[in-house]
Amino acid sequence: MAPIRVLVVDDHLVVRRGLRSMLDSCEDVDIVGEAADATQALEQSTALQPDVLLLDIRLPGMDGLQLLRCLKHRLPQLKVIILTNYDDEQLLTEAFRAGAYGYLLKNVSREDLVHALRTVHRGKRLLSQELMDSVLRQFADLGRHQAMERFGLSAQEVELLQLVAAGASNRQVAERLYCSEATAKRKLSDVFHKLNTTTRAQAIAVAMRHGLI
Repeated sequence: MAPIRVLVVDDHLVVRRGLRSMLDSCEDVDIVGEAADATQALEQSTALQPDVLLLDIRLPGMDGLQLLRCLKHRLPQLKVIILTNYDDEQLLTEAFRAGAYGYLLKNVSREDLVHALRTVHRGKRLLSQELMDSVLRQFADLGRHQAMERFGLSAQEVELLQLVAAGASNRQVAERLYCSEATAKRKLSDVFHKLNTTTRAQAIAVAMRHGLI
């Protein structure tokens, strides 16, 4: 099988040299070129026709995301992995919307980088583990907010469900909310009604099923 042809795009020479040194001993990876800015990257991508491009998100002139959009238009078969120091969730989202196949942080190990190149070359998308944890938290938060809207629950009512799931009594709930026990009981009854349940066990089951707790 032919080696994976890789073009490295980063404005720092030490990074480009470091990546080349890291990957030189890998038999199925061949760094066919390097570029320090978007202009060079466009020229070399067209001339060399690499399989995968390792792209820094911050470049002089046209930034990495703009370059990514341009490359996907010109060379739709090219797989792009963002390799950056930025673990910003918005940049991550924008990169995948622009057509990136992978998003890695520059502290990636050689083994993980080689794995990423092979994975992306096969047409699969990939995230570093640190970023995957962040994305999963985003999905969990999104799911929780959607469930809150669906059942008409406030943040305090979700907190009530969390207390119930933890085994808190009405008195303990009242102490946590700084209210009377009767008020706490009424608030819990309101939550159960919104979830169409009548018991604590039912409410906990529904809340867990919909990612509320």
